[in-house]
Amino acid sequence: MPKFERQVEIEAPVETVWAVITNPQQWPFWFPGIEAVSNVSEVKPGGTFQWQDEGRTGVGTIVSLEPNERLEVMTQMGDDKDAHLFELKPDRGFLGLGGSHGCRLDYTLDTLMGGGILAQFLAGGNPKDTLRVKKALNSLKDLVEGHGR
Repeated sequence: MPKFERQVEIEAPVETVWAVITNPQQWPFWFPGIEAVSNVSEVKPGGTFQWQDEGRTGVGTIVSLEPNERLEVMTQMGDDKDAHLFELKPDRGFLGLGGSHGCRLDYTLDTLMGGGILAQFLAGGNPKDTLRVKKALNSLKDLVEGHGR
C-alpha cells in the first residue's frame, strides 16, 4: 500500500482549518480528486457521501474524527480505494512559548491497492499521487489563508 505524506504550515488557528476540512462544500476546492460532493449524510464517523471526478461517481465514508485534531476519510471509485488521513497540530511558537496562531496539517494518502509487491513498488514512485497530495495541501493553505475561493 503506497503512502504519500506531506505537511504544510498554515497561518490560521487549528479551529479555522478544521472548519474547512470538515465542510463538504469546501472539498471540491482542495480535496484531491473531488470535483463535486453530494448526498452527504453527516460529517461524523460512519457518515457517507458521494463525489464526482471527471464524470464518474465515487463513494466516501468518514472513518474517524477527533475534533480539531484528526480526520480520516475513505474514498472509493470502482476498484480504486484511497485512505486520507489529516492531522492538525497547533504551532506552539518559538520553543513552545506561544505567540503563534498557525498550525501544521499532516496529510497521508494511502492508495490501498492490491497487485502484490511489484504493483506497490511501481505505485510508490507514482508522481501523479505525489503531485495530488502537494496540490491538495497548497490549495487548502490558500483557501484557509484567504487566497483561494
